[in-house]
Amino acid sequence: MSQFVHADPNPSGNDAALADEVVARAAALRPVLAERARQTEADGRVSDDTTRLLREAGIFRLGQPLAFGGSAQPPSTMLRVGFEIGRACGSTGWCAMIGAVNAWLASYWPIEAQREIWGDAPDNLVIGTFVPTGQCEPVDGGYQVHGRWPFASNCDNADWIFVSASLPASGDRPADVGWFMVPRTELSIDHDSWRVSGMQGTGSKTLFSDKPLFVPLHRVVRFSDVVRVSTPGRAVEGNVMASFGFTTFGATTLVAPLLGMAQGGLDWYIETMAKKARTSLKPGGAGLVAHSPFVQARVGAASAAIDAAMALLLTSLRPAEAKIMGGGTLDNAERIRIRRDIGFAAQQAAHSINLLFEGAGASATSLDTPIQRYWRDINAAARHASLDVQAINALFGEERFGLPPTGQF
Repeated sequence: MSQFVHADPNPSGNDAALADEVVARAAALRPVLAERARQTEADGRVSDDTTRLLREAGIFRLGQPLAFGGSAQPPSTMLRVGFEIGRACGSTGWCAMIGAVNAWLASYWPIEAQREIWGDAPDNLVIGTFVPTGQCEPVDGGYQVHGRWPFASNCDNADWIFVSASLPASGDRPADVGWFMVPRTELSIDHDSWRVSGMQGTGSKTLFSDKPLFVPLHRVVRFSDVVRVSTPGRAVEGNVMASFGFTTFGATTLVAPLLGMAQGGLDWYIETMAKKARTSLKPGGAGLVAHSPFVQARVGAASAAIDAAMALLLTSLRPAEAKIMGGGTLDNAERIRIRRDIGFAAQQAAHSINLLFEGAGASATSLDTPIQRYWRDINAAARHASLDVQAINALFGEERFGLPPTGQF
């Protein structure tokens, strides 16, 4: 069991006791989430009832501003919570973190938009799609937006969704990308658009609107402001979440369930190999698999990789979060280091599960075994654009060589 499962000895959040409590609530959900994991994959979405459990545990409010009933917890808390849920079900862990991170991102919008989202319904769930595949045109008071937007994880359970489109140049403002916040009821879901070999249960389907949707200006955020951490939400008093840069911290919430799945695979491997008899055609050749030094070595190597990734991430997140909460800003080197550590964590999650699955035997390919789902889900999720290890490492190298960094951080 990872040493990072329970209380964080050096939390950087506003309320350390609350952070530990939400982590404990997430851990308490593991048995029921694990029991439902295969059905979640078969359904291609997280169920209404599981969403209810996550909502009641306060998972979706982790990144929500305090003014609207959220707990405004920093990314390190989301990392710990996502790790716990991912240990039981990777798709549920991913969707739980999508809810948490998008509540945080909604804090970037002006206070008028935040009131529309949560003013009368603080439990509203926000999700978003980031690829600017939509079209928009300026009109009086806002924009008309339409198009198709893929990869909308957990869209079946959402109440509000932001979609993305290229913004034309206007006045002294150059062309940009816009995020447009709209009620879920204004968009349709292509339910046949998410057929994948891993992370099927995330329901990351394509959203679409064939007719133009009017989005008022107060429900639009520019991506250039997101990168500069200068979104309208920064002007809202007490809105600390708007000070956390998405391009720096956002992928923390994606790698959290990956590390949790790796730990879940390790948990399964230890429990299963401890009871499994070796198959042998030779008389006297049988015995427990756990007695093999090769099996033992896989446990040691996988556990070290998972713990190292978690330790490295927490070590870089905590001081950065404390600096931001103290009113400071991160320099490029600090931001890029966090990106490097996120990439390393994704790499170690994939390495760990591959190591364990390779040593689990042919019986582990049965759809009844959790490890084959962890293996498929981690290897699928690790291919997310924001977890591209080679690109992230090159970004770190550019900064260290004194070259202009070209990636997002």
